[in-house]
Amino acid sequence: MESFIDFIETKDKTAEGISKMILDKIQADGLDISNCRGQAYDNAAVMAGKYSGVQQRIKEINPKAEFVPCSNHSLNLVCLHAASVEVDSVTFFGTLERCYSFFSSSTHRWEVLIAATGKSLKRVQETRWSARGDAVNVTWHHYKDILVTLETLTEVGESFNTRTDAGALLVSMQSFSFLCFLGLWQPVLHEVNDAQKYLQTRGLDIRLCAQKLSALLIILTEKREEWANGAVSYAKNICEELGISIKPRRRITRKHIFDDGTRNANLSWENELKRKLFSSLDRVIAEIHERFQQLQNLTDKFAYLMPAVLLDPNTECNLADASDEIDEQDFKLERLRLRTFVAATGNENELINADSLELFKFIVKSKLEDTLPNILIMFRIFFTVAISNASCERSFSKLKLINKYLRSTMSSLRLTNLAILSIEQEVCDAIDIDGAIKEFALKKSRHINF
Repeated sequence: MESFIDFIETKDKTAEGISKMILDKIQADGLDISNCRGQAYDNAAVMAGKYSGVQQRIKEINPKAEFVPCSNHSLNLVCLHAASVEVDSVTFFGTLERCYSFFSSSTHRWEVLIAATGKSLKRVQETRWSARGDAVNVTWHHYKDILVTLETLTEVGESFNTRTDAGALLVSMQSFSFLCFLGLWQPVLHEVNDAQKYLQTRGLDIRLCAQKLSALLIILTEKREEWANGAVSYAKNICEELGISIKPRRRITRKHIFDDGTRNANLSWENELKRKLFSSLDRVIAEIHERFQQLQNLTDKFAYLMPAVLLDPNTECNLADASDEIDEQDFKLERLRLRTFVAATGNENELINADSLELFKFIVKSKLEDTLPNILIMFRIFFTVAISNASCERSFSKLKLINKYLRSTMSSLRLTNLAILSIEQEVCDAIDIDGAIKEFALKKSRHINF
């Protein structure tokens, strides 16, 4: 469960200043930092730095406060870095952004686009996780319609700037390189967006998160050659259909230095593009391996909480990392109690194949809290570790809705209170308003009963 606490104005943006601000706020709210078991921030160096970042400073105070970088933010950075590894890839996304800016800067152009495609283009944004995927997907499905629209806007009757910009975009979009990267990024970003939406699911734990990322890695590895070769085939088919030249428009030096230091001076333009496609894909795979290794290590640390392990009498539970939290001998005894109780209910096969949350709910529903205290402690710590800041960052949207120009002079206290009412709407709906009004009236009443 996540609860909004407060908006805090950040005056000192150094790691030391932010750490002090967090610790002071926790202390002011009556919370104990020694009870903290998880930290979740984005990948900014001031927050995630492993030597002097905020997470490391808090971990020096409480070593049990495990840090997990926001999985969605990390996956976004994976695509961002992979998209910039090759110049042609940078040019591709730059062309998509220019195309969006061209149409969105004029209502007339936008209307012509909607009339031709029935869809609106999406902007390429670095901070919004699904923006690149949406932009590529719309262009991939309506590529020919966009070209027709641009050709229409180059005709006589349009303004000079419109005809000039439309002509320049036509040249950029009708290139073999652009089509190759369009054919590559469409399936890649489709899978990445699917993973990002899954990682924003409520009630997700780190094990399920790690499994989804492992599945994404398997898909990218298995489809590596198919997607790269398919991108070239897609570009060739479009070029043949529309009469677009496959030859490069600029003079290039077809030389490539391989990892072993050798040079290949006979690399054709098509093979050079294939190399660039493979380079971008390999960067995606390598970044996923690197950025999510910490998450995988934490998943392995709590592997014994999987029902398939916890309920298997032939599997040993490695409690080396949990010895400070629980009594190891009591945990082993509780594990035996849990196995026998599950066997008595007849749901053993069903629970063994379930996830950790379902087993935890079964324990609570069966009123076994007092019987299995150590197991429940480890389950609560396991579920406490956050995997994403997605739900937390939604509070920024509420901030924009509340703190608009009509309320620009409100105090910080009122802003926080309004944000709590808006963000914690489910809690507010459960409050007895009439009872709260009566209680408030009695406290503020000037009449004294003798």
